[in-house]
Amino acid sequence: MSSFPYTEAYLGESIELLRSLIRIDTTNPPGNEGKASEHLKNLFDSEGIDCTVVGPAPRESFVATLKGTEGKPRLLLLSHLDVVGVTDVSKWKHPPFAGDADEEWVYGRGSSDDKFDATVEAMTVIAAKRGGRRLRGTLIYAATADEEAGGKAGAGWLTENRPSLVKADYVLTEGGGDPVQVGGKALYAFAYGEKGIAWFRLRALGKSGHGSVPTLGDNAAVKMAKAFTRLAAAKTRVKVTEQVREALRAYIAASRGDMEAEKVAAGLDARSIDAFLDEYARENREVAEQFRALTRMTISPNVLRSGVKTNIIPDVAEAEVDTRILPGEDYEYALRVIERSLRGTGVEAERLDYTPPSASPTATRFCETLERVLKAMAPNAVMVSRLSTGMTDSRFLRALGAEAYGFIPMHPETSLKEIAPGVHGDNEKVNVKSLRFATEFLLRAAKETLS
Repeated sequence: MSSFPYTEAYLGESIELLRSLIRIDTTNPPGNEGKASEHLKNLFDSEGIDCTVVGPAPRESFVATLKGTEGKPRLLLLSHLDVVGVTDVSKWKHPPFAGDADEEWVYGRGSSDDKFDATVEAMTVIAAKRGGRRLRGTLIYAATADEEAGGKAGAGWLTENRPSLVKADYVLTEGGGDPVQVGGKALYAFAYGEKGIAWFRLRALGKSGHGSVPTLGDNAAVKMAKAFTRLAAAKTRVKVTEQVREALRAYIAASRGDMEAEKVAAGLDARSIDAFLDEYARENREVAEQFRALTRMTISPNVLRSGVKTNIIPDVAEAEVDTRILPGEDYEYALRVIERSLRGTGVEAERLDYTPPSASPTATRFCETLERVLKAMAPNAVMVSRLSTGMTDSRFLRALGAEAYGFIPMHPETSLKEIAPGVHGDNEKVNVKSLRFATEFLLRAAKETLS
């Protein structure tokens, strides 16, 4: 494995693979991930790597395996092939599914989330095969369908119907590895777990009528607007866990020194955390708001449907709300908060989806290996264990007994201000430097874990 050098030609292969995956439109819905899976199969077949396309058509996932001499341990590199939709193509500087590239960037929907991970993980397995040295443990690669809509047709289907294909001791996937430059250091979020989701469908009923005499009707859209305002302003229970305190201590230490970090972190509690985060947002708003979301249940009313014509008062309004819960919270807690906020609006809430929070331990040999490899490649790096605000397919693998972590590290000089706005937004892109860095990291980590 170590005998395979990461040459410029190899980097060129990585760029072309990412561009080709971007050009396969896997917007979910409908997905059509099977086309991308077949594309990967053709590539892996040409390398002589055992692989399969599996799952319900046309939403198939792709799985490949490099068997070790002893089979164990098993390391799974996990990514997903579906992408979110594009709302307004005119806002994109590069066509979202063209796979444009220059010396610094690859552009397009999925270039960062998550076809970047699919690419660097695929090239890691290919490099391991080309290296010609068989490892003791087994390296698995899975690029799945449906993650952006909950994963049930992808990783969920695999773990339920073909668990032997993806069952692993360790899993690396999306959710962490984005560096933040603070005080000359690159702080990397290491996602050891993730918040849960409690999604709700809202419904308001009214009375239709002519829009020219609004007082004769009962406008369901107005009721829903009031509900949205209430939910957006709702205050939820604040908790500062020791994990949050430790992660914040690392960020403060990088910019203000260890003594100041100890002093500030020791004083943080549920009453003081917001004042501190308001102040810290002047240094780094993205980090501050990530931590704010890690200290409470968040409520985001995002989808609203009502009305059929400008001059007709709507008698029905429907909406969907994204709620994320912390460990120790559950669906019943989230429902109580939502119903309290809706009281008096005439809007009812019902369950849309629910998945509890999940987490893996951090004091393990595998975590130590990842940190050691990262420090060897980037001496100024600091790995900060942090719960993820989003949800990934990790939970399906944790249910099979795996230690699963969101950590595919990008190049330490990567500017999140350039990349983050494009994730689920317009003008998504990823830097070429990170294609090299992430692949080299995964190769080293796989070698140390499986040798």
